[in-house]
Amino acid sequence: MNKGVYIMIGIIYYAYGAPKSLDDVTPYFSHIMKGKTPPPQVIANVTAQFKKLGGVDPLAANTGRIAKGLEHALQKRLSQTVKVYNAYKHTEPYIPNVIDTMLKDGITTVITLPVNPIMSSGASAFHDEVKSLLEGHHVTVIPAKNWHLNAELLAVYQDRIRRAYEWMPAEKRAKTHVLYTVHSQPIDPERNESYVRQFTELAEAVSKVAQIDNWHITYRSGHGKGDWLGPNVRDSIYTLHGEGAQGFVTCELLSLSADIESYFEIGSECQRVCEELQVEFAQAEFPGDSYDTIQALAAIVESFIPTESQLRS
Repeated sequence: MNKGVYIMIGIIYYAYGAPKSLDDVTPYFSHIMKGKTPPPQVIANVTAQFKKLGGVDPLAANTGRIAKGLEHALQKRLSQTVKVYNAYKHTEPYIPNVIDTMLKDGITTVITLPVNPIMSSGASAFHDEVKSLLEGHHVTVIPAKNWHLNAELLAVYQDRIRRAYEWMPAEKRAKTHVLYTVHSQPIDPERNESYVRQFTELAEAVSKVAQIDNWHITYRSGHGKGDWLGPNVRDSIYTLHGEGAQGFVTCELLSLSADIESYFEIGSECQRVCEELQVEFAQAEFPGDSYDTIQALAAIVESFIPTESQLRS
């Protein structure tokens, strides 16, 4: 780039929350509840779930490593200094604190990149919050949206799906079904429209490149009052088994990294159903912090970086 145009690019890699210690569980849920103290039983149940992992929270570990890898990849691609910052809604570092750090670092262009390939209400709120916090600071804010059909991202998912599908015994593959999942939402046509559309588009595109014929969109984590988007992934296993399915592969499409909910809900919980029905089961790996994921994200971010002429205009 022309040395006459000073550009310092900062990327905010955002996720909902990522506790780094069991000590963080109570403040994490207190923040979700807007400062209220969560009921002891809720904390006990959630803490037990984290302990069941037998290790650290995968979302915290993955998002931290992704940020470092993405920063390195972008600096090589762009031949300039690029900084990538982690930010979370309900755990530190919070978005306002990250914005303060970016301003002190001299960032002039901010790209907001959520961990979710498909557009959700949380991701939309994140983009809006960053834009609001940077008003008046003469910083260009670019929301990274609608990247769910990026070819390099699809190649990552193709790899994960094919590996899980080919893990199935050869004689069962013709009757193996892939169940794509995302977090359910209360039914609200206006709010659901882009979420369901992008979920369906991504599932269809991944199935096409992975050459999967038997695939379905399903939902997880639907609970609370009222009607929620469905069908539930576990219910779908029962239904499809009744129609002759002999194997199931689950694949989460909402987040590039596993979180505590998805880790169990599309993993061990679906596996138990398949064991009950005596059918084969495999969970597709999350993209995670692997090399191909980092390179795909770098290509996605690069596509949002404005040209020198755009910056001058």
